[in-house]
Amino acid sequence: MSPSDRPIPFPGTSVGSTDSADVATDTRLLAELAAGQAGALAELYRRRGGPLLGMLERMLNDNHEAEEVLQDTFVRLWRRAGEYNAAKAGPLTWMVMIARGLALDRLRHRSRQAANFDGYRQTLDPAEVDADFVRRIEEEPAGRVSQALAKLPLEQREAIELVFWRGCTQEEISRATGAPLGTIKARIRRGMLGLRHLLKERHG
Repeated sequence: MSPSDRPIPFPGTSVGSTDSADVATDTRLLAELAAGQAGALAELYRRRGGPLLGMLERMLNDNHEAEEVLQDTFVRLWRRAGEYNAAKAGPLTWMVMIARGLALDRLRHRSRQAANFDGYRQTLDPAEVDADFVRRIEEEPAGRVSQALAKLPLEQREAIELVFWRGCTQEEISRATGAPLGTIKARIRRGMLGLRHLLKERHG
């Protein structure tokens, strides 16, 4: 087996067999994907979806987020199968590299989100939002927070996402949306209270 046909050795991670028959099958399926054959995507998912998901769950420590990244991985494979070059990497190695890259993007996003939460917490008016709850959100699995956010009214969700995910200040959001600063603060406060209720329900 050549080095390019071996999976990337993540600690404690196995992404499946890479014997010559498997390499040939994966290579054929990628070629069929590049030709636009949708059936090849389903077959590739059946063969490699489980092992890739296991790797992503270990990297992200969040089953919901790992499933999202797995879906993103196969969307990327569908769109970029024509870029696969067997001279540079084995097919499984290439798939693992794509999945790992997307997972690392998620982890970097988490770090930025945590920094935004921390920065916002420093400016909190105790009358607006419970700072301890902001700290608790940082510790929640990202998938759980995303599911709860999706249930909030649109204006509240957008305000919270702009503050914590995009790092915008309340003043910047006010200028960008044309809404008064007091309105933006109220949306964030109501949204955070709603988020606390939703997350409490999930824990309960």
